[in-house]
Amino acid sequence: MSLARALERLSADSATELALRDVLVLFSRHADEWLTAEEVARKTGHGGAAIAPLLDVLARSYVLDFDDDAPRYRFGGDVVVSLEIDSFVRHVRAHREHMETNVAKYRQRFGS
Repeated sequence: MSLARALERLSADSATELALRDVLVLFSRHADEWLTAEEVARKTGHGGAAIAPLLDVLARSYVLDFDDDAPRYRFGGDVVVSLEIDSFVRHVRAHREHMETNVAKYRQRFGS
């Protein structure tokens, strides 16, 4: 299991990172709870078209467990993957805060 393996398979745009962050936070807070793609989309607020590929990559990278009988996903609570998730969430948060600070500085100097 490796989140790094999943990240290699995904695009590095900010929309994907934000959706992935929300999905990972959801699953880490609901460890061992089975969720369908529709439930994940509803709970994260992202469209199903954005969520389905993320869930597929996370399942193929063994970050999430996948149940073929009833298409649903869960995070098993693996300690190493949990550390990777925490690190990724902190990275996305820090990057987002840095970008917001830069925009605020620009607006302060040059107006809106």
